[in-house]
Amino acid sequence: MKKIAALILWMLLAATAVSQKQSDWTSSWNNTDIAYRSQVFDNMKACYVEFRDQKQGKGVTTFDADVQFRSTVLTADKQPTLKNETEHVVIAPSQTGNARIHDCAAILKVNVSLVERH
Repeated sequence: MKKIAALILWMLLAATAVSQKQSDWTSSWNNTDIAYRSQVFDNMKACYVEFRDQKQGKGVTTFDADVQFRSTVLTADKQPTLKNETEHVVIAPSQTGNARIHDCAAILKVNVSLVERH
């Protein structure tokens, strides 16, 4: 059911912002085995982040991703704020893991922790 919901969400997001550019795959800041790419949806004020494990085996990979991002919420003097959000990510061999970050204008850095391969 989660896979279907994620697929539907992805299709809806893709349909609402076809012109938004997806970034290239980038290694996480502290673990080169976990890579991510992001896509910013200005009209939804959100970033969609996909994750993959370069050492993915036949089982799932789980980890916590601390995502540092520039928020769409501005300070009193109209400056963008920097925020962090932690996401628990699950990657299966045949699909990427994903997360949606609200009030996001750009992904700046991703650190991962508690990586487990099953």
